[in-house]
Amino acid sequence: MRATALVLCGGRATRMGGVDKPLQPFQGRPLVEHVIARIAPQVDGRVLISANRHLDDYRRFGHPVLPDADPGFPGPLAGILAGLTALGASMPREGGDAGSSDWLLVVSGDSPWLPEDLLDRLARGLAAGLTAAMALGREGPGQPLRSQPLASLLHAGHAASLEAALDAGERRVEAWLRSLPLALVPFDGPGDDLAFANINDRSELERLERLR
Repeated sequence: MRATALVLCGGRATRMGGVDKPLQPFQGRPLVEHVIARIAPQVDGRVLISANRHLDDYRRFGHPVLPDADPGFPGPLAGILAGLTALGASMPREGGDAGSSDWLLVVSGDSPWLPEDLLDRLARGLAAGLTAAMALGREGPGQPLRSQPLASLLHAGHAASLEAALDAGERRVEAWLRSLPLALVPFDGPGDDLAFANINDRSELERLERLR
């Protein structure tokens, strides 16, 4: 499957004092750089970054940066809509390149240990007629599988549905995903215990730095 990745970096990071969390150093590199290093090979380098602050800093990673259309920080669904809109605009018209990407792999900019086969496993989880997939994964050793809405695969055709949901006041990524023809894909194999660990505050960042 050909897909484009969208790395979500557009939040306020209130639990980290308002700093731009994906730009914080983690094991010698910005968090988002770890994410891009894991995701870019899976999508042949087709990466978009959703960001609303420090846009020049994000552009230095060499990928297009997409601010939300609404400047009021409406949440990750707005970033996903920007990604789906950009993807839809780049899709070929009749007679165009049939190999162009029409799937969006959505990931968080603060999850440094995402699976290196995330796209492949989500794509394999899609049954006939399903046009979205969401990971179920652990955020640490011994923790239960939880929904991971910021590790999902979406067809570009869902842009209109998402725009309507935002207009109706929806802000929860998982609630919108579950309104789609959705596959739930468990990530519970060897090596998956930290796959969806994310960093919400400075103490958690320091703790996770010591784990690997």
